[in-house]
Amino acid sequence: MPSPRPPLLSRAPQRSFGRRLAAAGTCAALVAGAAMTAIAMPATAAIVAEPIVYEGSGALALAPVGTLQTPEFDAGAAEIVSYHAATQQLFIVNAVAGAVQAIDVSDPSAPTLIDEIVAEGAPISGGGTIPAGAVANSVAVTPGGLVVVAVEAPTKTDTGWMLSVDATTRDVLGAVSVGAQPDSVAVSGDGAYAVLANEGEPSDDYLVDPVGSISIVDLPGTVAASEQSAVRTVGFEEFEADGTRTLPEGIRVFAGIDGIDLPVSRSIEPEYASVAPDDVTAYVSLQEANGLAIVNLVDGTLELAALGSIDRGVVPMTMSDRTANLTERITVDGIEGLFMPDTIDTYEVGGETYVVTANEGDAREWGDYEEPVRVEDLALCDTIDTTNRAAFDRLEVSIESPQVDDCYSALHAFGTRSFSIWDSAGTLVSDSGESLERITAEALPEFFNAGNDDNVLGSRNDAKGPEPEAVAVGEVDGRQYAFIGLERVGGIAVYDVTVPTAPEFTTYINNRDFSLDVEDDIAAVGDSGPESIVFLPAGDSPTGRAMIAVGNEITGTTTLYSVTPQTTIQVLGINDFHGRLEANRAEAGAAVIAGAVGQLRAENPNTVFASAGDMIGASTFTSFSQQDNPTIDALVAAGLDVGAVGNHEFDAGFADLTDRVLPRYGDPRYGLGANVYLAGTETPALDEFWVTELDGVRVGFIGTVTGQTASLVSPAGIAGIEFGDPVEAANRVAAQLSNGEEGDGEADVIVSLVHEGPDSADCATLGAADDAFGSIVRDSSSDIDAIFAGHTHIVVDCAFPVAGSGVERPVVMGGQYGTHLAQVELTVDTETLEVTGASRSVIPLAPGNVAAFPADAAVAQIVADAVDAAAIVGDTVVGSVTADITRAFDAEGVEDRVAESSLGNLIADIQLWATSNESFGGEPAQIALMNPGGVRADLLLGDDDGVTTYRDVASVQPFANTLFTQDLTGAQLTLVLEEQWQPAGSSRPKLHLGVSEGFEYVYDESLPQGERILELRLNGEPIAADDVVRVVANSFLANGGDNFTTLAEGTNRTDTGQVDLAAAVAYFEEFEVVEPAPLGRAIIGSDDWATVSLRLDGLRAGDTVPVTVSGLEPGQTISGALLGAADGLSTAAAISLSAVELGTATANAEGVATFALVIPRDLAAGAYVLEVASQVPGELPIRVELQIAAAPAAVGAGAGAGGGVGGVGGLPVTGAEAGGLLALALGLLGAGAATFALRRRASRSLATVAGE
Repeated sequence: MPSPRPPLLSRAPQRSFGRRLAAAGTCAALVAGAAMTAIAMPATAAIVAEPIVYEGSGALALAPVGTLQTPEFDAGAAEIVSYHAATQQLFIVNAVAGAVQAIDVSDPSAPTLIDEIVAEGAPISGGGTIPAGAVANSVAVTPGGLVVVAVEAPTKTDTGWMLSVDATTRDVLGAVSVGAQPDSVAVSGDGAYAVLANEGEPSDDYLVDPVGSISIVDLPGTVAASEQSAVRTVGFEEFEADGTRTLPEGIRVFAGIDGIDLPVSRSIEPEYASVAPDDVTAYVSLQEANGLAIVNLVDGTLELAALGSIDRGVVPMTMSDRTANLTERITVDGIEGLFMPDTIDTYEVGGETYVVTANEGDAREWGDYEEPVRVEDLALCDTIDTTNRAAFDRLEVSIESPQVDDCYSALHAFGTRSFSIWDSAGTLVSDSGESLERITAEALPEFFNAGNDDNVLGSRNDAKGPEPEAVAVGEVDGRQYAFIGLERVGGIAVYDVTVPTAPEFTTYINNRDFSLDVEDDIAAVGDSGPESIVFLPAGDSPTGRAMIAVGNEITGTTTLYSVTPQTTIQVLGINDFHGRLEANRAEAGAAVIAGAVGQLRAENPNTVFASAGDMIGASTFTSFSQQDNPTIDALVAAGLDVGAVGNHEFDAGFADLTDRVLPRYGDPRYGLGANVYLAGTETPALDEFWVTELDGVRVGFIGTVTGQTASLVSPAGIAGIEFGDPVEAANRVAAQLSNGEEGDGEADVIVSLVHEGPDSADCATLGAADDAFGSIVRDSSSDIDAIFAGHTHIVVDCAFPVAGSGVERPVVMGGQYGTHLAQVELTVDTETLEVTGASRSVIPLAPGNVAAFPADAAVAQIVADAVDAAAIVGDTVVGSVTADITRAFDAEGVEDRVAESSLGNLIADIQLWATSNESFGGEPAQIALMNPGGVRADLLLGDDDGVTTYRDVASVQPFANTLFTQDLTGAQLTLVLEEQWQPAGSSRPKLHLGVSEGFEYVYDESLPQGERILELRLNGEPIAADDVVRVVANSFLANGGDNFTTLAEGTNRTDTGQVDLAAAVAYFEEFEVVEPAPLGRAIIGSDDWATVSLRLDGLRAGDTVPVTVSGLEPGQTISGALLGAADGLSTAAAISLSAVELGTATANAEGVATFALVIPRDLAAGAYVLEVASQVPGELPIRVELQIAAAPAAVGAGAGAGGGVGGVGGLPVTGAEAGGLLALALGLLGAGAATFALRRRASRSLATVAGE
């Protein structure tokens, strides 16, 4: 009898006042590292243009290849599917036709309906024929070609039949009687048995309820009809109350007709049958009873296993279709999910049989009886957590849930929204928990838990969620996979079940277009309502590769999917590490790099950790001071597998690389260099490639280095080798690895490790660049599947099309110094060994200066030991100083970065030497600049006669910047020097740059911002605005640090890779004794260096005026010029750029120079300036304002005035001709010949002069 309905609540449901957080755990099969993609395909009648694909482990790829549709909406036009390999036919139950359809799938892309098999009229063994109205429910076919069909009688409570059909001719052979409503049929792999699950549902009016049963049919050895004597039907009578066996606790028996006999037998409704690989055991799901029947096909005995439930207080699920967040899964104590499986399948691992169940959870609803009821209609006991009741009030649960007095003590939900694996005795081995809901929520965030007849988000939350209905297990590439069909939201989820205790999500595909209405657009919407799946092993498939066929009852489609075994090869890359062993802000440090590699390798064992060069050289003190040995040790311990050489691997010479560095790594593969040749030959000087095998895929790595290496390292260290074109070399080796000759080192997948890089991280820019890296991107062989780059220290995350391939080639670079880890995942078809997909990312290892991965303990110890050893090495003497060499300090002894310092200038000298001496292979620098913030300690004479150690030098520049050279124009260099005066709001008003020997500049701090730099000189010669000089600075400064933005705008920029510390140590070792660098390279301009005396009153054109300049050094040369002045000269001097040059005069022994200013006679009346200039840096021009009146009427043409040299009538003050007439404009009175110097004029206010 149905249980009496409990007292219902008359009040309205509670409103939600807060949702309990969902628990994170699941029993098994959690989704990890998943990514969603779309398969682009041509749209056909029922294959959508972009099936939804969501990847897990990626071990299999599914793609719809062909479909056949009976476009009858929600009519079961395609339900149970079976396959016969010999004839390459699918046999499909079509409930609309009430028949089995035969479909030719010899061309899976074009399945063709070739026949329709009906049961009506088939002869029944023992007499009679199957009447009209009989319905085919299920179909199976033996390997030998005998098709068996489960046929339901026109009155479903009557005895049904098993129909036999010849698969080749599709002739009906006969039928035998079985139990009531045979709903499922399965055959043993050897063709000896058929097993039918006779569901025995009651009549719709609930007046007749037949017993459920299981029929075993001994099949003939040929394609022939069975005899009735071959049928054995097994029931459940022995489990009745008066039977000989006890019904296992947990088998749900209820809802019988009043007073009817055999209530257990009538309540149990066998649902689906599967024969185990042993061919003598069958498993039958008892869905509504929440059990499993285990049948011995030899003797017909059976056992029952109760399946139990999962705790929804632990495993979360969605529970309402009306919450604000319809994808949120919650837990509730007191709710249990009953497994209640529909489809089942069996497989074998290690000689043990396992049963996989799709836990759909169908309830009983016959006549007036309805098992489902919403929680909101029930009174709940306090054993159920009602804290957040509104969040689960709409959940459908069983009215047969446990009751105590007048309330429910627990709630039983239908199904578990999961699949489960059971052992041969029906004991739970694993369950997928919330995995299916999690996957579909992430794959279909806008259509999660939509129905199979609607596109409404969350519409099935309160029922059975995605509702796993179908399952098939098959072996692909030596592994077992379960294919799970989701009846409501649709799609197939695939899990690797090779290890039954730990199934792993592989992929999910849904061939459904959610933008279309399922009913109105049934011909185009794709697939909806997967009811059954059949697996086609590779050996039986029409393509020779594994496939599945899926029957979809809502859309009436039978769709074939290719099943491609694949593996994912993960390559993790690092470049330009430069011995950054210790963590430093965004630099994660070796231990965190090792932790990241370890974690990612644990997630995918098919991983190679590779480097694209410059692991050593240009290192920090800890590594540099120990010849980079700690870096090599740490990288090996971190799991580095292979590496290309970078230019810095040659810093200590080729012999050091081959005789020390590579032996310490332990293998030549850590220094691949396919474009490094013995000089004058094509003979490789280093190993060119390395091949390793991962999951049956041979992965080859080719290493190349920038072709400019010879200009970046000491020529002496690379005598005897030369560097070729990296593209030519990589392509040559790639061709060798792909030529099919095993002796040449065959590789299925090829990765290029190239120590060359772009100037820009923009993918379009670097791909089109007319430079070495642009050629690498465009011209690398199509045999190369991925490119890991280095050298330019930037983050690159790009992919580019490759001719002849549908997969774009990843091109990645991981920045510098271990800040990032480049990651490429290549999907490889393990049968064809072709790369079928590629993904990439560049992972920051310390975002926000916080490590993103745990540090590896072993590598952390190597680093700690290296730090300790460096402390000892720090006592090594590198040279000495003759006096204290310090930063600038103010009167109170506080560091003053506003002022020039001897130490800042010395560092500039060091850096200039490091980038211009004979051993420097690049374009030599001419000027060096050093920011004061990069100088953190002084070099002191101390008590040991100035002895200088590693530690002393390292303390001065602790940031391990590299030296960066570039070209600047004189105008740009002037702007750089102007930027010493910092923007408003900066922590300091000025940062005074150290400058190298030979370079000096004059400045006047009193002038406005942008006008303070007055003159630049290099080795005594002026630097004009358009002159180009090569400047070196540390990488921080060269990239615009400390607001020196113009320094980031130079051209021909090169990171030399020399670390500032290494350059300083080398300088001390070269010169041994180092003196303080002199001050005065930055010269403060002044105009009080002399006194200019002349008559100022009554000046007229044509006058000759004596001028005396006193206060000079004996022999000092001065020059003069008469300049035209604009209005307002006395307040804001605006001087013409052209002038009357007056030549030079030399001071006598008393420091006095005199000359006569000859004013051109035809000079127009007005304001003028006499400028007296010195050749001594810092002595700014002295300017005297003159008011000159017009000349009196001329006595005669060309006559002189005042006894001076004859004037020139009409001489222009400005204009191109002025310089050519200077000799006529001035008579010099001082000693020495006249010279005429054209130089840059600087605007200044007038000086005070003595008047006469």
